[in-house]
Amino acid sequence: MHALTVVATGVASALLSLSAAAQMDCAAASAAVIPLPVQVSNVAIPNSRSNPQINQRHIFCGEINAAGNAVGFHSRPGNHDPQVGPLALDPVAARTIGPRTYMVPYGLNPPNDYRYANANVEVLNVATGTWVAKAGPSTFFPDSCTQQQVVTSIRYAFMHLSSGLVMGGGNSQIFFGPSAPTVIAVVPNPYCVDEQGLAFTVGGYLNGIPPAPGAALVWWVNSAFPIAAF
Repeated sequence: MHALTVVATGVASALLSLSAAAQMDCAAASAAVIPLPVQVSNVAIPNSRSNPQINQRHIFCGEINAAGNAVGFHSRPGNHDPQVGPLALDPVAARTIGPRTYMVPYGLNPPNDYRYANANVEVLNVATGTWVAKAGPSTFFPDSCTQQQVVTSIRYAFMHLSSGLVMGGGNSQIFFGPSAPTVIAVVPNPYCVDEQGLAFTVGGYLNGIPPAPGAALVWWVNSAFPIAAF
């Protein structure tokens, strides 16, 4: 673990982003945020604790949980907020308001390719048409990382744990792992890294959730996000 400096900036994120083509479609039936398995293979691998599915909606769109609380939202590829639909006039699905706090190594200025935190995150409750403020801050993958790079890094972190899974409450476990290997020999880079091309630590939650009472557990990487470690 290295020294960490947090640098607050006064640049607010735009509530509406540039073009619909560049934004994430978070509509209920959108294929853009369907669950994806951690393990990639030409042969289907059953869902299990070692091959959970990634909750893309939680990470890229944010969610309103059963209690009505805003949760998630940890990536804004291209510096764009997600939308509820594919059209330019479709509403924004989640947004950040106010300054960012960049997580950068000591002594460096905060370029936009670094991870950051925002304490003012809101997720749209589509059912009511109202914004719900998230109780705590979100940490975000660098905006320079594409959706595919973020997913690839989550997969890598889960498959290359920095330590064993840490038990949480019930069927919930916490994991930590690097966003990329130390040496990246593939061009273009398939992983989400900082502007120096270095990996950072990804944390997340592994949850076993039954789809119905009495049903077998379905295993999820229910959340994944950068943490303040280098």
